[in-house]
Amino acid sequence: MIFEPLDFISRLVALVPRPGINLTRFHGVFAPNSKHRVQVTPAKRGKGKKVKTSGEAQDQTHTEKRASITWAQRLKRVFSIDIETCDKCGSDVRIIASIEDPVVIRQILNHLDEKVTHADLLPQCRAPPGIEFSNDV
Repeated sequence: MIFEPLDFISRLVALVPRPGINLTRFHGVFAPNSKHRVQVTPAKRGKGKKVKTSGEAQDQTHTEKRASITWAQRLKRVFSIDIETCDKCGSDVRIIASIEDPVVIRQILNHLDEKVTHADLLPQCRAPPGIEFSNDV
């Protein structure tokens, strides 16, 4: 097929989804409004009648029930990266400081930039992949 440049671009643009649109659509029992979704999803979310299993679930507020998982839990679930546990000692990692002042952040970064030489940041030089060099010149 041969297209004029403007026709080709207009066909490509038609394939790009609008911002805010979900790219994954579920049908059947996995659809958001399915009354059977509660029975088949691990989070037990959906329009169906919810069964209360324990006393803890009854004590939770509405926001606690609807709270999604944290970014650390998502990293662990999706990429098997556990950032809540220290690699060296195995204990829980905790936040000891939160620096939010832009002036202080800039001072810290400038100090680190002075200490690190740029040669340390660059990788070792090597030949392009697939090219064999021999010493027989």
